[in-house]
Amino acid sequence: MENKLNHLPNKSRQALIKFTKLLTEAFGDNLYSLILFGSAARASKRNVDDFKEGASDINTAIILENVATNELNVIINIGGKMKKSGLAIPLVFKRGHVPSSLDTFPLEFSDMKQNHILLHGADPLEDANIETGNLRHQCEVEFKGHLVQLRRGYLASGENQEAMTALITASVTSIVATCRGMAMIAGKTPPDNQSDLLKMVQDDYDIDTSAIDEAWRLKHGEVDESTATLEILFDKYLIAIEKLADVVDRM
Repeated sequence: MENKLNHLPNKSRQALIKFTKLLTEAFGDNLYSLILFGSAARASKRNVDDFKEGASDINTAIILENVATNELNVIINIGGKMKKSGLAIPLVFKRGHVPSSLDTFPLEFSDMKQNHILLHGADPLEDANIETGNLRHQCEVEFKGHLVQLRRGYLASGENQEAMTALITASVTSIVATCRGMAMIAGKTPPDNQSDLLKMVQDDYDIDTSAIDEAWRLKHGEVDESTATLEILFDKYLIAIEKLADVVDRM
């Protein structure tokens, strides 16, 4: 397994190796599979540098034969041992529910199928046929839901710079993921690189996505905004999401 993770920095690589070991020891045959997805998996491809250790989430999905409160408590206990590892809270599925969930969450599973690394067990996505009929609706829900939460969060932040930064950086990964769905709706294969993806969406839908790109760079520590410029970014970020929501709403 370690060879599959050679593209990652040592701290992240060792965290995933330890996480896999703890899960296999705790669950035995109940652990059907463990997969890595998101930017940490996309980074295995040449010229893809979206993963930034310490800033990017390390996303995993755990598929168990059986899932109840006891199994969730085991995962909580393992997570407590790895608080500083950079691992995000994992997705947890019961094996039998994966095939029936492919059309319910086409956005997540399409991205996961395109970019994932099997860390343990059988690959649940190897032969998955993901129907994208619900993709347009899911993209609309994501964009409009984030608009509501961002505006609500801004009201609660009281123009506090740290709070505004947290609002933007907490939402941008999901916004970029939804842009992958927009690329698929346009009949395209989403590029692995975030900048290329946003350029594709901008060209296909004639929407300025530069604020989303800047929000992504803010999350990854590549820009440092003052309070004044952060408010400008926040406004442009909302406008871009609103335009994307309007476009997908009219489809």
